[in-house]
Amino acid sequence: MAKIIVLDPGHGGPDSGAVGNGLREKDVTLAIAQRAARLLRTMGADVRLTRNDDRVFSEDKATDLNERADFANKLHADYFISIHINAGRGTGFESYIAPSVANQEAARHQNIVHGEVAGVFQGTGLPDRGKKTANFAVLRRTSMPAILLECGFIDQVEDASRLKNLAFLDNVAQAIARGAARAVGLGAASPAPNPVPKSLSKYYKDIIPGMEWGTDSVDALYERGIMRGDGQGNFRPTETMTRLEAAVAINNAIEYILKQTGKS
Repeated sequence: MAKIIVLDPGHGGPDSGAVGNGLREKDVTLAIAQRAARLLRTMGADVRLTRNDDRVFSEDKATDLNERADFANKLHADYFISIHINAGRGTGFESYIAPSVANQEAARHQNIVHGEVAGVFQGTGLPDRGKKTANFAVLRRTSMPAILLECGFIDQVEDASRLKNLAFLDNVAQAIARGAARAVGLGAASPAPNPVPKSLSKYYKDIIPGMEWGTDSVDALYERGIMRGDGQGNFRPTETMTRLEAAVAINNAIEYILKQTGKS
């Protein structure tokens, strides 16, 4: 009998979840879940989604969360994976299971899935925030091993720039599928991951595919000492410039021009 894996794209319908940088959590979680579902089905899993479009079980939040867990319980699923996007000005990936000390199987599954997904985030310079526990309803009420994934921070520009990149979403979905397949003991081969988006800049790791049109200018500004990043290898390409930062960049540009013309 095929292993039943329930994927739970967080939020939906009137509940957008977290919002930021032109993204809505409910849209990103659904995109990741649908991609992961397609991959898991090629590995022989019986995959069910708590939602496959923009809807919820109930507009009452508590009822909706309970219904998501009950959906998996009624199927006697082998694994439950709830997919979310974080907020709160942090950065990176983290995962949660219920805090029950008796939940050893969930912890074993978490070790596998977390390692797969965290590797994708770390490959683009975003941190692994660790394996955690929380008394979330979808973890507390499910009768099978369950995990909740917080796949980046929607209100952090660096994270959001990855979440807007379809190749990155594909990689996250593949990591979830590989981890889930290993956790439940699927015999089919895991899909090979897409290449993690590589930096296009000589100086900044967050200048990634889709930013080709500005890469030479970014590097030229760095080489001329006109604009610098955050000191940690990031240019923060989509972040708004403050008046103070603009003043520094303009002054550096003036000094560079004066030196080139011999007037400094």
